[in-house]
Amino acid sequence: MWILLGASVLLYAIMMRYHVLLALISQASLRLTTRERPLRDYPRFTILVPAHNEELGIAATVGSIHALDYPRASYRVIVIADNCSDQTAKTAGACGAEVFERFDNVHKSKGYALEYAIKKMQLEADSKAPDAVVVIDADTRVDRKLLQAFANRILEGEEWLQAYYSVSNPDDSWRTQLMTYAFGLFNGIWLAGQDALGLGCSLRGNGMAFAWNALSRQPWRAYGLAEDLEFSWHLRVASEKVRFVPEAKVFGEIISGNEKASKAQRLRWEKGRAELKKAFAASIRQMAVPRLRKWLLLSDLKMPPLSRWMIFTVLSWVLSLAAMIVSQGNLPVLLGGALISVLNSIALAYFLLYLSLPFSKLNLPWRYLSALSKAPFYIVWKFMLLLSRTPAQWVRTERMNEK
Repeated sequence: MWILLGASVLLYAIMMRYHVLLALISQASLRLTTRERPLRDYPRFTILVPAHNEELGIAATVGSIHALDYPRASYRVIVIADNCSDQTAKTAGACGAEVFERFDNVHKSKGYALEYAIKKMQLEADSKAPDAVVVIDADTRVDRKLLQAFANRILEGEEWLQAYYSVSNPDDSWRTQLMTYAFGLFNGIWLAGQDALGLGCSLRGNGMAFAWNALSRQPWRAYGLAEDLEFSWHLRVASEKVRFVPEAKVFGEIISGNEKASKAQRLRWEKGRAELKKAFAASIRQMAVPRLRKWLLLSDLKMPPLSRWMIFTVLSWVLSLAAMIVSQGNLPVLLGGALISVLNSIALAYFLLYLSLPFSKLNLPWRYLSALSKAPFYIVWKFMLLLSRTPAQWVRTERMNEK
């Protein structure tokens, strides 16, 4: 009984900081609202589209951008044809986009492509400098009001912005439905909670907007497997704050039915995030900020995948109940088991609240709940995936139309 209770307490202690963070995120995200309103002016935007061998899909992405409900004279579209061996540059140019071509056999990643484009823009005449830069992935469809939403925030003086990044093909399979729901949690509710807590939200790579003057102060310098999160942490350590803009929306493609491409994409995301935990922990500890903020930032940095969090929490709860059952009336064990059981129950209650918020706050269809029945298989798949070898460098994800 003491071994059962001790194991339960240990598991709870390991997860305690994440219980607190998840509860705070869930509570704070209840305040999520959109702020759609008329524009009083039209800031100038440059939309950057990093593209590597995107000949088959770049026309649809550029066409989606050209359909924006925003004065055409007030935004510029640049496709960065990065180390392309196909007709990406020619196709993008034929669709009305400007094209920056880049060839570098050593520095291959989206991060390097963005750095190249921003530096090239900085060398242009001041008359061509935008008020802000927007980054859109090459497999993305944008909401028509994307620039309107960003423009309002730029006019209010906000400098670092992240749109709500969801899925363009949600009904292709159970997996894309499940990922749409996961994106609602990870790219929506979690960011809303970070924003409401004043922590600054994480960048998600797609649908990012940066004020031009802010980029002069904090230049792009992220090149890893998860370059978006890497730059987020550079900004946080520098006491900059990224704001979440839920009324700005972009929709990216999720691979369905292509096991090899799905594994490559997920492995890059997961391993990239794991590397960041090692890279930024010391920098956060050295920040001159209140102790509570530092604690929250470290908890956010080290937050495990929700699948692992749930397994540890449920196991701690079960072990506490088991200790009580076999305690034979031992009062310390009964009280200790009851306390850990209650604490885990509170954590799981907040988890259920968190799981419900995409439906109530982001208007996700309730029918996507059916995809959750496949979640245990997805958790096992992810666990096996994380045992795989870490990617040595960025590799482009295969698209649906290339299967």
